Amino acid sequence: MVSQEFRLSSLVCLLVLLVVAAQGQPYRWCVPFNQLAICQRLTGAEGIRNLVCVAGNDRLDCLRKVQSREADFVAVDPEDAYVAVNMNNEDFVLFAELRTTEEPTAEFRYEGIVLVRTADGFTSMDQLRGKKSCHTGYGRNVGYKIPVTKLRQMGIFKMPTERNRSPLENELAGLSELFSSSCLVGTYSPNADIDGLLKKRYSNLCERCAEPERCAVNDRFSGYEGAIRCLVENDGDVAFTKTIFVRKYFGLPITPGAVAKPAVNPAVRAEDYSYLCEDGTTWPVSDQNVCSWAQRPWPAFMANGDLTGNRVQELQSLLQTFYRQFTDASVSAADLEAARKLSVDREHLIVNREQVILPQQYLERAKYKDVIERETAYDFKFRLCVSTEAERQKCDQMQRAAYARDVRPSFECVLKGGDACVAAVQNGDADAVVLKEPSAALKPIVWEKYDDAVTNVDKDANGRGRTAVYIRKEVDETVQDNIVHAFTAISDAFGRGRRNEIVFTLFGPFRLSDAPGNVQVQNLIFNDQASALVSTPVA
Repeated sequence: MVSQEFRLSSLVCLLVLLVVAAQGQPYRWCVPFNQLAICQRLTGAEGIRNLVCVAGNDRLDCLRKVQSREADFVAVDPEDAYVAVNMNNEDFVLFAELRTTEEPTAEFRYEGIVLVRTADGFTSMDQLRGKKSCHTGYGRNVGYKIPVTKLRQMGIFKMPTERNRSPLENELAGLSELFSSSCLVGTYSPNADIDGLLKKRYSNLCERCAEPERCAVNDRFSGYEGAIRCLVENDGDVAFTKTIFVRKYFGLPITPGAVAKPAVNPAVRAEDYSYLCEDGTTWPVSDQNVCSWAQRPWPAFMANGDLTGNRVQELQSLLQTFYRQFTDASVSAADLEAARKLSVDREHLIVNREQVILPQQYLERAKYKDVIERETAYDFKFRLCVSTEAERQKCDQMQRAAYARDVRPSFECVLKGGDACVAAVQNGDADAVVLKEPSAALKPIVWEKYDDAVTNVDKDANGRGRTAVYIRKEVDETVQDNIVHAFTAISDAFGRGRRNEIVFTLFGPFRLSDAPGNVQVQNLIFNDQASALVSTPVA
């Protein structure tokens, strides 16, 4: 059922399109539905022409609208570009990047590097074994995902395969064995008891932290600069961080030709430290050329493949006008904040690309596609059974969003008609199903959680409060743990109030891609009013 609010907003969009069409062909900017009103207000301001706003439920829905030519462009992160690659790479192009004012000429948002002491004389990657390592934090890109991905590809980091340990624990055990001691802060498990147990069992992973007993994200030796401090000030041997913080720490120019600012730590010399390259050689940190292991591309604006020729330059020009107007010194605080929600702010510049680029090329030139597709502790892929075409569409979107943002184990969607999913899970043709009514034939392992504002009456409707993820009763405990981890990780990423809810709406109406009139289906797979998925039953 389509909400009245959505109908009214769609009507406003149509009227705006009719007005703008008389002035020239408009460019349709797709934004998540909760940003539509501010987008319409800003693009309707005096001086802004030929930019109009259309709404998707979330950013992935906007990708579908751009692909189907219901919209022309959308602001994306590299992970969204990866989703576009798997939708149809040739159907999308990136035409402008959102770079920081601090690094307007940098090719990438950041470069993941490995910092070592020059005097240690590294000549091969094997020499990392037994060293004291300093990381930005568990699960983070440059401090964890990139080094784990690359070291595993090189054969330096070897994953144990103990059956009596979870995949997550095997990965931590492998790191604990590779490095003699580390500072690897963060939450190893969303379950506080398991998190504490893992940190106690592999205590050397927190040994180099300022407060090893806490091993918390605010530790002095965590984060980009903290990893460098851990190396320089706390007897570490190797730091996994990014180049801009190395340059700031040693007082080096951030970009070629720039004036260097005072060093964060003037007591140390840049020549005493080097970058460790993938081939085992080293490179001076004072050189502007670095040997990074992987880079993260800038956020960008992405359009459909129809954007060619003069239309590229015209849209780039329109966005530059929009940027200037809403970052100007005279702009109101309200408009400044509204523009920020649309990815436009004073800390960033919109840098036009001379040539548009396909999303796959955009990722591969940064070696970032490998990071997204990295092998993880969770090499198991499970099959989630759905019973309708509408559920399959949402399941596919959920799978794309989850995989791109490092939710593991990955899963695939299996469509079985009618009530066949329970039998499919029982028979081993699928591994899990979400049911809104209890099933005596299967075992529930993950439940919906609701905010306190949702009443008991609301919970009882449409299976709310009874919805759970079910698996076979006799399933292997490791497989069960994997499936629980996947669903709780999806919830942590895309649940209500989470940062990536704007990327994919786990709880809320879902737009069918092949139905006329932007048909919204409610309570699809999960209930719209749920807020999270948890591994213990909720009263």
